[in-house]
Amino acid sequence: MKKNILFFALIAVFSCNTIIAKSFTPAFVKGSTANYLRLGICNHEFNENEGLGIGNSSAEVHAVTKLSADFVAPYEGAIITGINFGLCEPLSNITVFIRETATGAYIASKKLANAKKGWNSVIFDTPLTLEKKNYYIGYHIPTLPPGSNALGYNHKSAATAEARETLMLSIDKGAFDDFTDYGLVLSIQLLLTGDEAKFGNKAEVVEIGRTKPQPINSVLDIPVKFRNIGTNKITNIEITYKLGTNTPATQSFSIEAPAGSVPQTVTLEDVQINMSGNFTVSITKVNGIEFSGTPVSIQINTYDPTKNAERKVLLEQFSTEKCGSCPSGTSTLKKVVEQPEFADNVLWVVHHAGYYPDSYTIPESVSYERFYGNADYVYAPAMMLDRTIFDEYENVPVMGIDGDEEIVADFFREALNVPTTTSIVITQSNTVDVDRKVRIEVYGKDLSGTPPTEDLYVYIFLLENGIKTTTQSNSGGSYTHNNLIRSAVNGAGGAKITWNGNTFSVTAEATLPTEWKAENMDVVAFVAKNYQNPLNNTQVLNAEKVKLIINSLTAVENVYSETIHAYAKNGTIVVNGEYTSISIYGIDGKEFRNNNLPKGIYIVKVENKSQSAVKKVMLR
Repeated sequence: MKKNILFFALIAVFSCNTIIAKSFTPAFVKGSTANYLRLGICNHEFNENEGLGIGNSSAEVHAVTKLSADFVAPYEGAIITGINFGLCEPLSNITVFIRETATGAYIASKKLANAKKGWNSVIFDTPLTLEKKNYYIGYHIPTLPPGSNALGYNHKSAATAEARETLMLSIDKGAFDDFTDYGLVLSIQLLLTGDEAKFGNKAEVVEIGRTKPQPINSVLDIPVKFRNIGTNKITNIEITYKLGTNTPATQSFSIEAPAGSVPQTVTLEDVQINMSGNFTVSITKVNGIEFSGTPVSIQINTYDPTKNAERKVLLEQFSTEKCGSCPSGTSTLKKVVEQPEFADNVLWVVHHAGYYPDSYTIPESVSYERFYGNADYVYAPAMMLDRTIFDEYENVPVMGIDGDEEIVADFFREALNVPTTTSIVITQSNTVDVDRKVRIEVYGKDLSGTPPTEDLYVYIFLLENGIKTTTQSNSGGSYTHNNLIRSAVNGAGGAKITWNGNTFSVTAEATLPTEWKAENMDVVAFVAKNYQNPLNNTQVLNAEKVKLIINSLTAVENVYSETIHAYAKNGTIVVNGEYTSISIYGIDGKEFRNNNLPKGIYIVKVENKSQSAVKKVMLR
């Protein structure tokens, strides 16, 4: 369910068999009667028999699309001669215009007395010089007749943060409503003129094929999608690429890419993956002529296959009581999570955010709406896995919950197959029975031996299960919330890791409100990158989940703990005090025998009949 308010009644016709492409193709072609370059987000063809309307009422309509400053930048200095727009029915007294904001004053405009079905070209009396800034191009229909479906549009893939506001409508001078999320683009373009140097040989990188983490020193073929944004046919293109601090390398490709053609993909072959880092690609020659294309980057991560840690995946669901579709989405996730291959490996937490807040919403969950890419276009039910982009059709970590359980399971498998060298273990020193305080310690280790140079953070959530409610939308009157995030103990941003060699530890404390049932609560901790990083670089490296211990240190046990002292000597752990048994664990969760221990941090559990204590010991 979408959070933004949509005027469904305004849309008269939607195609039920829309083809969603992986990317949209701007139309860059010369006109047949004049040397115009048609520049727009839309394709240069649209279905003239399938348009948009406002239903059975007449209304005044403004239709607008945004061309961002980055989008028009390759043509800076060209002359804006006019507007080209598409209709599915003839209309009268149409005014085309250009604005610098959606509702601002016209910086260019002209009225067309009679507009025909199909493309209509309108030439301004006074042309403009194209600058690197946002342009809102559109047309004004003083009266759209009842039942008319005249507005031409194209289909495109789901909107991204760089391609919002591609079809906005204002009805009877009301606020603009954006229909971009429906995969719609207004059929409208700028008409540009200029010299051959401005228009001739131009190309743009559209995207770089995403890559999973790669074994260090592997060799990889990497696809690069580009498009012709000039007026000349491209027969040869040169691409320069660089991984991290490596020396840049170049590969050339013979191709056939006419002006206005759809994006094409070439493959960089035998790329040496000898480090983790940004993989940057740019076009440096077009048809043998030097060209300075805008660089595009992705993050490539490497790992040593001999030093992997046990892997668990963090599943973050977005769901609220006001979302009528969320019980169904939760049911789908439950069926998949409970499958044996996922039951202990996919750790499920639920943010009450994404479709209006409810009584269980916490501020930290709302702040995580940034993972949608644009907080104005959040929705539920939705999910993300390890804050990583797994859906090839999306450019953000958040994705919808498909009702097909096998599709969801495939995403889980893909996430579990991402290797990690980071281990994580949770210990607790709680006095819930005494003062409802919990003290959580999270330990970890980088098994590669070399801690990451990028900042990492530990995030700790407290969850509650078995919460009965009668206010969940579309639940039949009763519903049970599980895995509900009650608290982000160390805040939305987590606690920054300070490495001690290749190990770390983070401590967090909280007091449980009396209405929380501690016996139904869990602790989830995970290591991840900064959640405010670019959305293709916020990955969770590993996660762990344990039951909240209610009385690990009651008042009596706390006295016992103070009588126990543990320290390292000659490769062993020595315990002073009364005990019946001791257990020794590394911070990767593995149990050790108490002899010939390697250097590192150890968790020592000491038991004496019904009493117990937990100590941390460092062996240097």
